[in-house]
This record gives sequence, C-alpha cells and structure tokens, in this order.
Amino acid sequence: MTASPIIIGLRKRFETGPATPDGSDYRVFTTAFDEIVGPANLSTLLPQLTKEQQRSFDDANSQLDTLFMGERVKIAASGAALVRDLQGHLPVEERARAVVSFLIDHSGSMRGLRMMSALLAVEGAVDALDGAGVATELLGFTTTSWKGGKSRQAWRWAGKPPRPGRLCDLRHLIYGAADRNTRHPWHLRMALRPDMLHENIDGEALIWAADRLDPTKWARRIICLISDGAPIDDSTLLANDDQSLLTRHLEQSEQRLIAEGFTIGTLLIGGENVREPALFERAEEPQEAGVALMRLVSRALVGRPKPTE
Repeated sequence: MTASPIIIGLRKRFETGPATPDGSDYRVFTTAFDEIVGPANLSTLLPQLTKEQQRSFDDANSQLDTLFMGERVKIAASGAALVRDLQGHLPVEERARAVVSFLIDHSGSMRGLRMMSALLAVEGAVDALDGAGVATELLGFTTTSWKGGKSRQAWRWAGKPPRPGRLCDLRHLIYGAADRNTRHPWHLRMALRPDMLHENIDGEALIWAADRLDPTKWARRIICLISDGAPIDDSTLLANDDQSLLTRHLEQSEQRLIAEGFTIGTLLIGGENVREPALFERAEEPQEAGVALMRLVSRALVGRPKPTE
C-alpha cells in the first residue's frame, strides 16, 4: 500500500534529525492530533461513561462535597490570610495587573485523593485571589489516550523513524479563562472522571499556559503547576533512547519562561523522590494541599522566601 503524502512528509522530516526552532533537542513527531478543549466542548467530546465509571464519578463528587469539611475550614482560614497579605503588600493597581494560572496535571497517578486534593486547593486559592482582586485561569493537561494514540500509529506508518521525540496526542483543557469569571466552574469536576486522566507532558503544557497570558494586559504573570511528580509518557519513552527527554524539556521550559518574566511555582501533591524546582511547596493529601497552595501563591506574588524548617 502506498504511503500518504502526510506520512511521507513525516518520514522525510525525521530522517534529517532537525532540532526544534528554539534550539533545544526536544522534538515532537506530530501535532496533528493534539487538542485544546474549552469548557463548552468538554462534556460532548468525552464518551458516555459506563455504569461502573458513572458510579465512580458520582462517588468522587459526593466525597468531594461531604468528606473534607475540616480541610475546607483550614483552607478558608489560609485564604483569608492570603487576602490580607496581598492587600498589605501589593497596591490595588498592581493586583489588577496580576494573573495566576493554575495548571493541573491530569495524569493517571493523580486519580482519586490526589485530584480531590488539587481541586480543593484550587477552589480555595481562586476564592482568595478573587477577594484580593487578582485574576485567575484554570487549566488542565493530559493526553487523549494511553499508548500514544494516533501519533504512535502515524509513526508506525512512517516506518518508525528513530528519535521521534514526543509521541502522543496532547489534550489541553480550559476550565476557566482569565478574561471571564473563573470561580468554581462546574466543568472542573470533570477532572474526577475515571476516563479523563492519562499521561502528562508538563513542558509543553507550561509553554501553552504561558502563551495564553498577554504581557500587554498582565504585568505579573504567575503559573502554578499542580502535580504529583515528573512528566511521563510511555509511548515517548519506549521510542526514544533518551529517557530524560521530557523532564529536561520541562526544566528548559521553566528556565526560558522565567527569563521572559514569568514566575513559575509548583505544588507537589504526594509523591516522593521527584524533582524540586526553585519555587515549590510540597503537600500531603488532602490535608495540606490547600494551605500549601496558599503559601505558594503568596511567595509568588509577594516574593517572600520559603521559611527554613
């Protein structure tokens, strides 16, 4: 069977081994199957849940609403302290020109208590920042499926050229945009769906989140990455000799964005022996995630260093 022009083009492109435009060694086999999904389209894009999946989704929503009252009290108290902190240190005009983008890892390891912890933390932080007059965005990132999806199929059809780079189909999620009211959009609960969470390509998600924040509108641009560990995609790692490809690209992306004036903070929920970036907070789940995120936001906006243990 004759290969299509698209497949022939992909094959030729990777036979020459080109570098990416920014000069890094990070490569992407194809972006043809990547998705950016807004809240209006999310519910129609996903397939109907099976009875077992629907029961799991309903149970997770019920638990989020009823089981964490003590944590909500602590988060609310930390949120009130954050509002006072920001009001005491940043003028109204500076707060009005600041934006905090919450970028939530939707990898499979975030399923269950970790995702509930993330949602509780983000809801509290969005409330507090709204009270302080600081705009927010709510974003998520994952892949459309396991095992590389259509990108891996295209790579096979192209003859499996070596060193293909990222080899999966990205799905970037917009739950709430900074130019709209982002407080507690119901779509955020879709992160509790058992079929939503797959792999995580953090570096590209970070760049995408940054590209959404217009520097002519926002003088202070903060991105808070909420995750439980390092980027991983089995399809990419199996097809490339370089097993540090994804983590190195995340680090390079962070460094580039910081040089461009962004503040990048990371909330690590659970997980041990994972990389610790320059600005981060670590939390156990779910008791400390919300309080830790408030500390992270305060450090990012006010610039206070992390206290020594």
